[in-house]
Parts: sequence; C-alpha cells; structure tokens
Amino acid sequence: MVQWYRQYPEDPRLVSAVQTELTGIVLSTEQAGDRFLCARIFDENNGLRSAHFPASLKKMAKLVPPDLFDDLECRLNPNRSPSSIPFVAEYRKVRSFRELARNPNLFLSASKVARFYLQNGSHLLEPAPRLKLLRTALNSFAKARDPKAVLLKLYFCFARDEGLPVRESWFNLLPEILASEARKTLSEPVNRSVSKEHFLDELINSIRLWMNSETELVLE
Repeated sequence: MVQWYRQYPEDPRLVSAVQTELTGIVLSTEQAGDRFLCARIFDENNGLRSAHFPASLKKMAKLVPPDLFDDLECRLNPNRSPSSIPFVAEYRKVRSFRELARNPNLFLSASKVARFYLQNGSHLLEPAPRLKLLRTALNSFAKARDPKAVLLKLYFCFARDEGLPVRESWFNLLPEILASEARKTLSEPVNRSVSKEHFLDELINSIRLWMNSETELVLE
C-alpha cells in the first residue's frame, strides 16, 4: 500500500488558497540551510520544478526525504509569491528506482539522464511526454544489455519529440557503418540490443556534437 508522508501541518492562514501539486521524478537534491532539502523534480505539467522538503525528520521517525529518482506525487503548501520555492505539505512515493544505486554503471547512466533533464527541462511546451520518456528510460536500465543503448534512445527520442530534425540532420548523415548500428539500437528492445560498446560510444558522442552545435539542447 502506498503511504502518504505528511511533512508538517498546513498553514491555517492559507487553507482557503488552492493547493498545487507536483507529480514526477526527483532529479537532484541538495541542502537548503539546516532545516530543508531542496529537490528538483521533473513535473508532468510544468517541467523542471524545485520544492523544499524538511531535512531533519527526527520527530517523525517513519518519514524520510525522497531519494534520487523517486517517482513522487506531492501536495504543496500554496505560495504567496509565485517566484518562491514551494514547500511540500505531503507526498507519496509511486515508485522508487533505488535499485539503480546498486550498480555503478546503471547509476552513472541514470545520472547522465538526470543531468540532461536538468539542463533542458525548464522550458518545454509539453512536459508530460518527456516525463513518460524519462520513466521508460529508468525502467529500461535494469533490462538493458548495455545502458548506453538506453541513453542513445532517450537522446534521439527527446530531440525527435521536440520537433528537431534528428533523423534528417543527424541520423541520415551518419557514415554507413554507424547508421547501421544506430538503426539496430533504435529499433530493437534494449534487452536484445547487440551493438558493440565502441559503436554506442561513437553514436552518443556524435549525437552530442549534433545537439550542441545544431540545436538549443545541451548534452555534456
């Protein structure tokens, strides 16, 4: 059974206000002073957002701040200032991807996805399909023969879904041998992908150079 975690009572002065929500994946966390943890969450409606969670929960032993890559549904205390970072009133974990932390290669690849979304997730017109893509990638890492196949697919699909000419301007201009490997990787399920690691490295580097030079997307 999924449990709601209430962080602290709602401010009674704000109960008449409309409470907002966040639904998405935690991409980063950092301390915000002594009392709070600031999480950056890719939300299905607003893209990249920040929210404050209490950092010290000693008085609420059953409650813990969210982990990296947790899939959350959050209820936020309303802000008087739209520009301020909201505080989480309560939340529930829909899914945890904690298993990624047990494998260094998977965690490194998932961290690259998180960084890509942190760099490019602020001004998307339709965040919901990008969140679906993010969830698909995180689910795919554990099944993939090589996590780099997941990375290549995510970068390609993200650019394509943003309306960028990734097939016409990148894929169709690849050397024949790389185009063949890219076609296999992009069309096959990740648990059956057999492209060699050095080909995947070349393809990821190629699409990185294309994004950084030909589009407004950033890929490090």
